[in-house]
Amino acid sequence: MVARLYFLIIWLLFSPLEVWADNIDSQAKDTIYFYNSETNINNFVSLKISFDTYLSKFGDYQFQPFNKKDIFEKSVSEHSHGIFLLSSWHFKSLAEVIDLQPVMVGVINGQSTQKKILSVKLNITDVSALEGKTIACSGSEQYTKNLLREMLGDKNSHILETIKLILVPKDIDALMAAGFGMASAALTTDRSIENLRKINPKLHQSLNPLLVSQDYYLALAALPGVANEDELLDILQKMGINPEGEIRLRMLGLDGWRRLSAQEKLLLKQKEHKGL
Repeated sequence: MVARLYFLIIWLLFSPLEVWADNIDSQAKDTIYFYNSETNINNFVSLKISFDTYLSKFGDYQFQPFNKKDIFEKSVSEHSHGIFLLSSWHFKSLAEVIDLQPVMVGVINGQSTQKKILSVKLNITDVSALEGKTIACSGSEQYTKNLLREMLGDKNSHILETIKLILVPKDIDALMAAGFGMASAALTTDRSIENLRKINPKLHQSLNPLLVSQDYYLALAALPGVANEDELLDILQKMGINPEGEIRLRMLGLDGWRRLSAQEKLLLKQKEHKGL
């Protein structure tokens, strides 16, 4: 038994995340699947072990994180059970092609929303200076262009056609790209900018906010189709009031969950999502 456990730990530590993601127990219905490029997670193995340890106290549950968007989306399309944790912009994109129902929204410091901010180098002081520039972002190209179109407004919409995008895995990567000169600007969440201030104050000072979006939801918990995961949803929601659970949620950049209202669910399912 000890030898098997040792082998499992070694295999997890040295196997690519996408390999063991493809080896999920197909019979296990109670799985939480996670992918969110807006979170700054460096050790997915530690994340999985930590959540699995916590969830095992309540039953035969497991946590499956992904570090690759396409593999996560493949799992979403192939599974008719479980809970999917993903960013609100990613949900909006997937919900147009896959039957997903939003159930809960993440909370941090009592807030369930965030803003997107376009941070630029200090030599860029006006929106017109963005013409022909490169912007780093962690979202998809389509999502980023739609968001920039809203932020730029009709008056400056022509600038969007000249902008070049660099797609990176995480918000922190986008900020680093802008800070170190690989891009002229970075489109990230306000919380990511605050995290940069804490980990690299000097780099943070080299960037200025040029454009600020309207409010968008934090991470969402969604169900595939008409799946019923009441027990697992209840465990997930109560993590915010359990000291051990809250420690795990902090790894996702959250400190709790709240249920979405019927109106919020309808708004999230609208194809043309304006505001909340």
